[in-house]
This record gives sequence, structure tokens and C-alpha cells, in this order.
Amino acid sequence: MENSVLFQVFFSLSPKEVRDFGLFIRSPYINRRDEVSRLYDFFANNIGISEGAISKEKGWKYVFPHKDYDDKTMRYTMSFLLRALRQFLIFQEIDNNKVQSQVLLCRSLRHRRLNKLFEKEIKKTMEWQEEQPYRNTLYHYNNYQIQFEQYEYISQYRRSGDMPLQLLSDELTHFYIADILRQSCTILTHQSVSSRNYNLKLLNEVLTHVEENDYSFAQAVVIYYHSYKALSNLENESHFHNLKQLIYKYWNLFPLAESQDLYLLAINFCIKSLNKGKHEYIREGFDLYKSGLENDVFLEDGYLADFNYKNISRLGLALGEYDWVENFLNRYKKLLYPKTRENTFIYNLAHFHFQRSDYDNAMQLLQKVDFDDVLNNLDARRMLLRIYYEHGEYNALDSLMVSFKTYISRQKDIGYLKENYLNLIRFVKKMLRSNLSNLKTRNTLITEINQTEALAERTWLLKQLE
Repeated sequence: MENSVLFQVFFSLSPKEVRDFGLFIRSPYINRRDEVSRLYDFFANNIGISEGAISKEKGWKYVFPHKDYDDKTMRYTMSFLLRALRQFLIFQEIDNNKVQSQVLLCRSLRHRRLNKLFEKEIKKTMEWQEEQPYRNTLYHYNNYQIQFEQYEYISQYRRSGDMPLQLLSDELTHFYIADILRQSCTILTHQSVSSRNYNLKLLNEVLTHVEENDYSFAQAVVIYYHSYKALSNLENESHFHNLKQLIYKYWNLFPLAESQDLYLLAINFCIKSLNKGKHEYIREGFDLYKSGLENDVFLEDGYLADFNYKNISRLGLALGEYDWVENFLNRYKKLLYPKTRENTFIYNLAHFHFQRSDYDNAMQLLQKVDFDDVLNNLDARRMLLRIYYEHGEYNALDSLMVSFKTYISRQKDIGYLKENYLNLIRFVKKMLRSNLSNLKTRNTLITEINQTEALAERTWLLKQLE
């Protein structure tokens, strides 16, 4: 049963949602089958137990205690419960969006020709729309829908009065422009770790339109415009600085999840610039992360994502902020996802000791880490490569480089990292085969390292050749 859609969706519900669904399923309008309500009870009573402990046979005994098992009947009952659960999820989404709910109410009143009630509710909808705090793409889409209902009402029933055609057109345009810029930023980010190409239709026209018109009033448009321009042209740093100031000023005009995305777009620019040797962006990225932590934008359902925990500690260590990072690692450990908390903490603590050249502690901690994540696995091998080289453990180093290269070749979606790490292995092998006591040999390697664009651990490699 744990492989069923019903199981997966039901056990994704929060405790409050489980209780609310219990009230929902017992409404005669939604469900009139007692066996479906009893199947709900079976699931609700088994929240938190291991997946393997739940089966259709056990569910049958709970729902139909005095009947022999019938798979067809059981599947029908599960299907009815799943249909009700889908209705519940739809209802939740509508109920959680106050303005969208009002738009649907206004549409129903308009269809019923309840004109006075429509006018009252559309006015209330407009007031609620302006009172809500966000000015993201959804804000413009909601405005468009409100103006569309106004237009339909005036054109069909009043036959007089100003048509809100300009507002209707403007809000649709604002929504479209903001959303295509937002999606273009997502595609740019994805392309950096994937070989897939995308056709960004009308993007150039949208960019030209924004540049030729004043959109300072539409925060979603300007913030995604500067995001795209910054990420698509790392050399023009003015767009990044504009983006950073816009984020600091307007982050609270977006839902927290979207605010996090905006911070990460700016941080992504810093990381890309850092990879090109612009070390001043270590501080820029670190300051953005600290600002986001202060505003709690990096917390999702109260938890800090593993990759953010890792990036924050890395940037802090690169700046030599050792005390701050050690405090951060311990303070935010409790906010990591419970399932991966200990593993993530140990891995980042290992890197903390590695950066302080405490290789013994780093190696002991790395041996305790389970590397399911590809990027963390690559990073751990990188650390071990440096440790083995500096300790002169050449047999272990040779074995590691063979397995490291094999592991890299099996990964399909690691983007630029593939070439970076393969070049690192290549240069370490060259250094092992070369007579580094010869100045000419060292200088030749230094020149080759500096001329290789995609290369992990460039600074470390050069330091070994000093």
C-alpha cells in the first residue's frame, strides 16, 4: 500500500491537515460511504509508523472486520478516499488564497446576475488585494483577474461606464513580463548544471521593452530584470549591485520562499564571479547570506536547507571568519532537516577542520559521513585528495584518483564541475610525475595551471608549486 498514490499523498499531510481532512471527509456533500470514513481512520491512526507496517490486508481488517478480503472492493474504497483527498487539497489551495477565492465568488455572482452583491464583493476584493503585503508576479495576475471580472460585468450587465481595458491590458502585461523574466532566471540557473538548451521565446523583446519604459513602480519586474541581466552577463557588475539593493529594500514584498529565491539568484552571481577569480565576491555572497539569515528567508517550514548551511559555512571560512562559522554550525544544527541533520553537521564540521589544516580530525569525521549527495561526494574526495597529497600518502592518493575519475565519468548532470575536477586530477598526476625541484618544470606547470579556465583548487595547486 505504501507505493500507492493515496499513501504518498496522505502521509504528506501535516497533523493539522489530517484533522481538517477528517472533518472534510465526513461531510455528506463530499462522502456518504462509511467504509471510506473508516479507511481515513485507519490511515490517521497509523501516522508515524513504519511504511512496511501498512498493507491493504491490514486496512481491510480495520474497514471490513467481518468480511473476507476482496482486492477489488479495497481498491475501490482507496480510490474514493483518494478522490476526496484531491478535492480537499484543491479546497485548501483556494481557501489559502483570499483574493483568488474572492475572484471566484465574484464570478459566480456575476453569472447569477446578482449585480448589487457583485459590486459589493468586487470592491471588497480590490481592498483585500491592496491590503495584502506582496507585490510579486501573482499580485499582477490577481489584478488582471479582478479587472477582467469588472470588464465582463460592465460589458454584459451595465452597458455603461468606463471599461477598465487599459488596466486590464497593463496588469496582464506586468504579470507576463515579470513572470517571463522570473522563468528565464530559473532557466539560466538550471543551464549552469545541465547541458540542456532552452528557447526563451520573446525574451529579447521583453528585455528591450523594460529598458525603454519606466517599471520602477513594479518591483517584480525590475528585480527579475536585474537578476536576469546580472546572471547572463557576469562582466556587467552594475546589474548585480542594483539587484542587491533591490533585494535589501523589497525582500518583504515577496513570499518567503520567493524571497529566498531572489537572495539565491544574487548569491549565484557571487559564486559564478568567484569561480572566475573575483575574490571580492566572497564577502558579497557572505553578506547576502547573513542578511537572509537575519530575515529568516532561508527557513523552509522552519528548517535550513543543507546546501545553504554548507554554502554559508564555506563563504565564512574563505573569509577567515572561523569563530563565526563554528558558532553558526552549532547554532543552526538544530534547524537542519532531522533525517539528514547529523550527517550534514558532521560533513560540514569535517570541512571546518580541513580548512584549518586539522587533517586528522577532518579525516576521522569524513569517515563517518554517508555521501548520498553527488556534490558532497565530489567535495569529500577533493578534500581527501589534498590531505593525501600533503601527507605524502601516495598509494592512497593513486587509488583515490582512479576512483575519483570513475565516479566523475558516471555523473551526467554536474555541469562545469566535471571539467573542474578532471583537470584537478590531471594536474595532481602531473605534479606527482614531475621533478618539482626543477624551477623550469615548476614554472611550466604554473603557466599551464593559470591558463586552464575550468580548474578546481587552482590556489592550492599553485601553492604546492611555490
